[in-house]
Amino acid sequence: MEKRRREDMALEVPNAEGNVWPKQVCPTFEARTGAPEGLKQCWYCRYADFHLDKPRALDVGVCYWPNKISM
Repeated sequence: MEKRRREDMALEVPNAEGNVWPKQVCPTFEARTGAPEGLKQCWYCRYADFHLDKPRALDVGVCYWPNKISM
């Protein structure tokens, strides 16, 4: 069995106000506008802030569930 990094494992609940890694996902995932169809990862979630609107995106984001960061 392949051992997965903690940063790649699915979350059981949102990590509200906590760190999230791009490939993680939780049951409350909601895709941002323009996200690839069917790809569920925190990187594409409306609740996650990876500073995608800044000149340099973050490697580790912050989950702001239940507040949406982007549409």
